[in-house]
Amino acid sequence: MRNYLYTLLLLLLTTSSVYGQELVATINGTNFHLGDDLTIGLPSRFNGTYRALRTRAELKIPPFTKAKLKRHITKKRYGQPDTQYFLSHPQFPQDNIVINLEEAVENGEIIVAPIIRHQTLYPEAMELRPIDCIPALIKAGYQSYTDEMIWVYTAAKGDMKRFNTITNSPFEYQRQKAALLEELQKAVENFDLNKVYYVREEVSAMKYDFKNSGYPLEVPRSASIDVTATRMISFLPKDDKEIKFVKVAADRAESFEKRSGTLGKGTHQLFGKVYIRLLPKQGKPADEWEDFEMKGGFEVQVDYLGADLYEYPHCAYYYFGSAEAEAEAE
Repeated sequence: MRNYLYTLLLLLLTTSSVYGQELVATINGTNFHLGDDLTIGLPSRFNGTYRALRTRAELKIPPFTKAKLKRHITKKRYGQPDTQYFLSHPQFPQDNIVINLEEAVENGEIIVAPIIRHQTLYPEAMELRPIDCIPALIKAGYQSYTDEMIWVYTAAKGDMKRFNTITNSPFEYQRQKAALLEELQKAVENFDLNKVYYVREEVSAMKYDFKNSGYPLEVPRSASIDVTATRMISFLPKDDKEIKFVKVAADRAESFEKRSGTLGKGTHQLFGKVYIRLLPKQGKPADEWEDFEMKGGFEVQVDYLGADLYEYPHCAYYYFGSAEAEAEAE
C-alpha cells in the first residue's frame, strides 16, 4: 500500500511538472509555457492604459513585476472549447489579468528581452514638457508676456477649470491676471535655456542596409509638442541638420523585426528622444497673436543634436541605437 502511494505521488508530481512546462505559444521567436513567470512592461497606450492586459476590476497593474501564466478552458455553444490565457499576480490573489499574448509581445507590455543598460547621447538632457513650452518661448525671446501666453500657460498646466473661468469672463481674468502673470514670470525665470532638452518623436526606419549595418531613417524635419489641444510648438532645425542613419547589429535588427511583426518589410516604426538646444530669437519678440491664428501654433529655432531610438513610445526599454544629427551635404 505504501509503495502504491509513493508511485501515485511520483506520477502526480511528474504530471504536474510536464503540465507546468507545456508550450502554449511561440510568438515572434519567444516561447511561452504554462507556469512561466512573465515580466509586465509599461502600458502602450498614450493614456497610460494597457492594450493587451485586462482586469475585471480595472486594477492598476504595476509594471516591472512578475505574474504567472495560466490557462482557463470553457465550452462555447455547441461544445466548442474556449481557451483563455491569464496572469496570476501575487498582489491580486482574488483577481486575474486576462492577456492577449501576441498583442502583449508586439506592444512591449510583456518584456521578453533583457533590459540592457546603455549609454545615451546626452544623459543630462531633460524632457521638454508641454508646461515648459511657454516659459521656453518667452525666455528665448520668441514671445513676451501677453494675455495669450498667460492663457496658454494656464491651460498647459492642466488647470482647465481656471482656464475656462478666465477666458469666459474678462472681469474674472482681470481679477486674476496679476497672480497668473507672477506664476508665469517665475516659470520663465527658472527655465534654463542652456540645457539640452529632448522631444519624443515617431521615427520611420527603412529596409535594413546590410552593407552599412543599420537602418536609413526618416525623422520629421521639425519636432513638435502639443502644448494644449489646440496649441502646438514646432522646433525648426538650424542649418537643415538631419538624423539620417542608425547603426544596428544584424542580430539585433532581426530580433526587432520579429518582435514587431515587420520582418523583411520596407518600413519599421521606431520612437526617439530627439535632442535639441533652443536658440534665442534674432530680433524682437512676436506681437500678440502674430503667427498664431494662421498657423495654430508657435515656432522656435533649435540646434538638432541627435536621437536615441527605442522600439516603443515610452523610450524606457528596448533601446535600439543612437544617431548624431548631420548637416545636409552641399
